[in-house]
Amino acid sequence: MNDHPWRADLLAEKLNARGRGWVHVNPIPLNPTPNSVWTSSDADVTAEFVRRLNAAGVPTTLRDTRGKEIDGACGQLAAAED
Repeated sequence: MNDHPWRADLLAEKLNARGRGWVHVNPIPLNPTPNSVWTSSDADVTAEFVRRLNAAGVPTTLRDTRGKEIDGACGQLAAAED
């Protein structure tokens, strides 16, 4: 939903409007959750988003996700039912 290349360009424009170097962006890939209508972005889409931000002078680091193999990643625990 928000990983389109034009959105990265727009985000960079908005952030750079306040001056360069005041922010560092840390996008986090979506973790899969049961019954969710949302899916994680493909790796090439995520890489392009990060590349565009960096190219525009916005330092960006893709966050690592951990725990999804045991359904313990961010957002997954809230979706669990007893």
